[in-house]
Amino acid sequence: MALVHTPLTEAQRASFAQNGWLVLRRALPAARIAEVMAWVDQFAEWAHLDGPGMHHFEQTDRGPAVTRSEALIEHHAGLHALLCEGVIIGWVGDLLGEPATLYKEKINYKQPGGAGFAPHQDAPAYRFVDHHISVMVPIDPSTRDNGCLAFAPGHARGRLPETRGRIDPAVVATLDWRDIEAQPGDVVLFDSFAPHRSGTNASDRPRRALYLTYNAASKGFHRERYYADKRAEFAAAGHSFDGERARISVNDDFLGRPAQAPSRPPARPLTHLFVRYASPAAQQLYDEAITELEHGLQCAACARRDGADDATVAAALLHDVGHLLVGDLFPIDADLDRDWKHEAVGARYLSRWFGPEVTEPVRQHVAAKRYLVAREPAYAAALTPSSVRSLAVQGGPMSDAECAAFEALPGFAAAVAVRRWDDEGKDPTVTVRPFADYHDLLAGLAER
Repeated sequence: MALVHTPLTEAQRASFAQNGWLVLRRALPAARIAEVMAWVDQFAEWAHLDGPGMHHFEQTDRGPAVTRSEALIEHHAGLHALLCEGVIIGWVGDLLGEPATLYKEKINYKQPGGAGFAPHQDAPAYRFVDHHISVMVPIDPSTRDNGCLAFAPGHARGRLPETRGRIDPAVVATLDWRDIEAQPGDVVLFDSFAPHRSGTNASDRPRRALYLTYNAASKGFHRERYYADKRAEFAAAGHSFDGERARISVNDDFLGRPAQAPSRPPARPLTHLFVRYASPAAQQLYDEAITELEHGLQCAACARRDGADDATVAAALLHDVGHLLVGDLFPIDADLDRDWKHEAVGARYLSRWFGPEVTEPVRQHVAAKRYLVAREPAYAAALTPSSVRSLAVQGGPMSDAECAAFEALPGFAAAVAVRRWDDEGKDPTVTVRPFADYHDLLAGLAER
């Protein structure tokens, strides 16, 4: 869904310059927010499955809860496009007076009982560049009851006196704080020197929001360096401040209690998986002529025809579920500049319900393509254009050493079988059974 960037008005730019923040009401359409909401649900699952990105937890009265996910755009094409192209980065560029580049991105979940943030400025935590602009995109209503942002004029004063990122209490008392309530579709832009804080979520629902930070492109590209630095600091310093507050930022401004990630993800009914295959994402073209849903059904039919057991049939059916999660089904004539690792994302997702007999062929089906290209010249010559295109960013043919290591894996044979069905299941003339016919098979595997 491409949105056209309409430049900010002179009055809007003047308001931002005066206050340090700007609220754009109803700036994003409901359809885009619904799409992002589905992504946020997925990232929360990644947090509980030790999935891609960085994830942080806090202790609430209801138990451990995910409080933040970040470093996500490498793993999700849709989020990458939203943050790095189009209207949001365009508005930031309007305020900077030049093109912007993404510095960092995160989701704050603020679960029921989730803690707020002490008065602070972002600037002390955002290294390598002296000025940034952040954007808050509410996924849920942001109200006083659930701990909305509050800002105070003062950004023009630059960096205020602080200790470990918290503004000095004597300065806080002099500031004119204003609660900023916002609805999904609104967008809040704020300066990295704008004093802000938020309260505890006293409601019974999450208050989720995207927080995106940008710097002027002329100042360089620092996102990768920022996250490398943050990971190193967290590894050295631990994941709390003095054992009292959860460390989710370089600043000691988050008021949440430390917590370990739960040992098990929250229960999720298998219908969640079924809904994925009934969604518009499953109707996108997988290859030159068939949809992602049709492709999975054809692969499962091939597996059944060849006498595969139930787990391998399920792997054949679901092997590309990662595409539905990552959003990387690009037009066949589009160039690919990276590998979104849909196989790893899909395997992690499926591990909520299934064991390695299902998840490992899913995880290894891309490696199996690289293996077969290296071992069988006829296989390589028969690849469709879309498979040839993706092979280039997936690592190309395996080396002899990689082939030997792959052959030694316990699930080698199943992965190769799923890969062969993957290449066969691309015929637009084939009629197959509907996805609902596999519900009992999948439910039986999940019950094990």
